[in-house]
Amino acid sequence: MIITIGRQFCSGGSEIGRKLSERLGIPYHDKNLYEYAAKSSGLSENYVRQVEETPTSSFLYSMAMYPYTEFGADNMIPNGIVITADQSNFILEKAKEGPCIFVGRCADDVLKNRKDVLNVFVYADMESRVKRAMERYNISEKEAMKSINQTDKCRASYYNMNCTRKKWGMKESYHLLLDSGTLGIDGVVDVIERAYRSMEEKNK
Repeated sequence: MIITIGRQFCSGGSEIGRKLSERLGIPYHDKNLYEYAAKSSGLSENYVRQVEETPTSSFLYSMAMYPYTEFGADNMIPNGIVITADQSNFILEKAKEGPCIFVGRCADDVLKNRKDVLNVFVYADMESRVKRAMERYNISEKEAMKSINQTDKCRASYYNMNCTRKKWGMKESYHLLLDSGTLGIDGVVDVIERAYRSMEEKNK
């Protein structure tokens, strides 16, 4: 079984992924997706992050903006396409190796043809997310709210442009939608673990 986790900014998605990894004893992939894309494309990690935070980095947008690009020439391919392709390849390769957890990067769509995937979306109320952002990044309440709104907008744009059949955060796109503000981080981990174990047993 494979778990993919989509998440609102500062809802605890990455921490949930790490805790699930420890509890289930399976690999967890989040930041190393950036590392892989940077290494494969010859770009810096910071640049990869910057490009991905811009909606225009998506494959579909790049294809629309560069309809006459000679895609056989590497230097003519928009960086957003290269990065998206590299990360998709990484996800497919790691999924072939066995059970694992992916956070973000449209992993649920990349693995849409597999039947052994549990797709999760983590969200929380704004108050919980603002508090988490303030503590984590040592910023003001106003800065936290601005950062949350901007990051969510970018994540939604990235997901919606790359996943033509789905919408970011909509119930139809996932198997589980969990409120970490109400359940708590450990509570969300408990629910996902039970669902994972149940699906694992069903697929034997």
